Amino acid sequence: MDVIDVVNRLKELGSISSLSPSEKTEIEKLYNDVLDKKFTRTSCSDCYHDAVIETMLYLKKHGKMKEKSEYKLKNGVLLQMEFGSSNFYTNDNLTNDIAEEYLVKYPGNANYFSKMPDDWQERVNNRGKAYDPQLLENVKLALEDGVSVDSILEEFMTYKVNGRKVTKKLLNEYIKEASSIIVSEQKEEIPEKDADDTGEGEKIEE
Repeated sequence: MDVIDVVNRLKELGSISSLSPSEKTEIEKLYNDVLDKKFTRTSCSDCYHDAVIETMLYLKKHGKMKEKSEYKLKNGVLLQMEFGSSNFYTNDNLTNDIAEEYLVKYPGNANYFSKMPDDWQERVNNRGKAYDPQLLENVKLALEDGVSVDSILEEFMTYKVNGRKVTKKLLNEYIKEASSIIVSEQKEEIPEKDADDTGEGEKIEE
């Protein structure tokens, strides 16, 4: 469902005074899909309608569903990127980028997280590098094999860097960088060839 469909369905659910079990389950799912957090039932009789309102307000404010994070903090944990900063992060506003940026600075605080992707250490180690070395090498090899730019874009569109799929714009940057490397390597080879040619120069007849 796209955002408009979700909003319309939430409006329908919000207008129902007595929700059925299946409608409550649907609200829980939409709540989780949009806000990327689990719905918690309370003793309040309006908790489902409150969830509908919270979900709709988020969509109206941001115009999209919350970015799904592969990182979850332990209960009660607040992340602060810099000492004295007024910006704090909880599971409500945590993203992959924020979590990994934090772990780059404070790798010893990995125990603050209750959930992390299996390759989080690799992602953190690669973060800050200009290019993912494996992707750059693969693109370079493809160019050297004569693969067209369009084919490279199509082939690597599902590739992930730091856990996120690469965009067409980012792939074009890799293609540009790989092309520059190829040109540089070719230039380095030219002097050696010239030297060989010079060493076997033709003899000028007198």
